[in-house]
Amino acid sequence: MSLYSICCGNFHQLRNSIGHICSIRFLKYHSIISSENVLQNRRHKTRPFSATVLVRNARKGSKQSISNDRHLHGGSVESSIEVFKQSDLQHLKSLQCYDIQEKVSGGKTDCPATILVFDIETTGFSRRGDRIIEFAVRDLMGGKNSTFQTLINPEREVKNAAVHGISTKMVCSSDIPRFGEFIPILLQYVWSRQVAGKPVMWVAHNGKTFDVPFLIFEFQRCKQEMPADWLFVDTLPIARQLVDSDGEKISSASMKTLVERYKIPVDGKAHRAMHDVTALCYVLQKLTFELKLTVPQLLEKSFRVSDITTTPPKK
Repeated sequence: MSLYSICCGNFHQLRNSIGHICSIRFLKYHSIISSENVLQNRRHKTRPFSATVLVRNARKGSKQSISNDRHLHGGSVESSIEVFKQSDLQHLKSLQCYDIQEKVSGGKTDCPATILVFDIETTGFSRRGDRIIEFAVRDLMGGKNSTFQTLINPEREVKNAAVHGISTKMVCSSDIPRFGEFIPILLQYVWSRQVAGKPVMWVAHNGKTFDVPFLIFEFQRCKQEMPADWLFVDTLPIARQLVDSDGEKISSASMKTLVERYKIPVDGKAHRAMHDVTALCYVLQKLTFELKLTVPQLLEKSFRVSDITTTPPKK
C-alpha cells in the first residue's frame, strides 16, 4: 500500500486548510472544537474526547486538576473547565479510541499504522537544556479534528524569538499549559485518532536528531513514559536518496529545498509548528511517490524511543 493512495483522498482537505485555523487549538485552556459530523470520512463509534490536565495553583504552588470533556457528536462544542482535587491520571489509559474502518476512494483501506506528522518549536538546540514551546500534529487520514496544536509554557525566557516569532510573553503565561499539563491532552488526542491494534507512526523532518529527542526528554522530565506502540520516521535521510536532473544525489535535503523541488504552495511563516507540519505533509506525499515507498516500507525505516541513547535531563 502506498502512502500516496492513502493521502490522495484527503489532501484536498489539506489544501483547503492552508492558512486557516486548525480544528483543535489548545493555545489556551478555553477552546472551542468545531465538529459537524466528526471524522465524516470514517465509519466509527464515537466516544467522548476528554482530557484531564494538571495545573498549578498560582498562589500556593500546588497542583490541581482540570476536567475538560468534549463530546464529539456534532455541532460546535465549547469546552468547559471544572477545577477539582488532583486525581490519578492512570484512568486515561483505559479510555477507548474510535473504532475506525478507514475508507479512501470508496474502498476500505487497511492501513498498518496511524500516521501523524508533527513538528515542534523550542527555546534552543540543546535537548537537555532547552524546552519545547510549540507542538503541532496532523493525522494524514484527515477528517474533522485531524489537526492539533498548542503553545507550551517553558517556564523560562525565550531567547530565540527571532527564529520562530514566539516570544517569552506569548508562552510564559498562566493560561498556557506546561509540558506536564500538555501530556495527557496529547495522549488523548492520539488515542482518539489511533486505529485499534495498530501502532502510531510519528513523522518529522530531522526527527531523529531534533524533534524526537526533545520529546523524549520532555516526557522524562515529567516522569512519564511514551506509549510502547509509538514509532518514529525521520524524512531527512529518506529525502537524501533523491537525485537531481543529472542523476546525482541532491546536495541539500532541507525542508526549504524540498518545498521548492515539489513546488508546494505553503503560505505563512516558516518555523512555526503547524506551518512546517503542513509543508511536511505535502513533502511526504511527493517524496514517497517519487521513491515508490509504501507504508510498510516506511515502518521498516522507523525507530523507537529505545533506539535513541539519552541521559535523564537535569531539572
